[in-house]
Amino acid sequence: MGSDIDEAVRLVESTTGDVMIREYTTIHDSEIGDGCRIYERCSIKKSYLSEGVDINAGSYVENADIGSHVQIGPNCSVVGVTHELHDQGMVFRDDIFERIILHDRVFVGTNAVLGPGVEIGSGSVIAAGAAVTQDIDSGKIVLGSPPAQQIEELDHWTGD
Repeated sequence: MGSDIDEAVRLVESTTGDVMIREYTTIHDSEIGDGCRIYERCSIKKSYLSEGVDINAGSYVENADIGSHVQIGPNCSVVGVTHELHDQGMVFRDDIFERIILHDRVFVGTNAVLGPGVEIGSGSVIAAGAAVTQDIDSGKIVLGSPPAQQIEELDHWTGD
């Protein structure tokens, strides 16, 4: 098949397999596996993408390990970086890296936010607009954001 990488893509200290990367995407310090499709205006930093991962337009991924056949919807934030908070506020420019792990076949809906250090189990679904701040077991669906968040068995949700 051969890679299809738009000329407006910026690759810095990164490797790619046989991939498709659309315009105005930046990839820094990352490894992108075969069969990945990364759409326009994405930013990927310090991350590993296994084979067959789709990252849709406008998404930001930093400090993440992403399993095979994961799909991340448009305008998502998968951010494995945080800052220490003191009574005077956040410590400026003192990043704390807490790796995010998405296991195989995870689906992340549009505008979802995955916070630092979370691990999402195989086959789980993160609904559009959800915010995830805790680990999620395999086969779950996450709806909404804390404190009113629902985490349910995916097979109960789908009726299977």
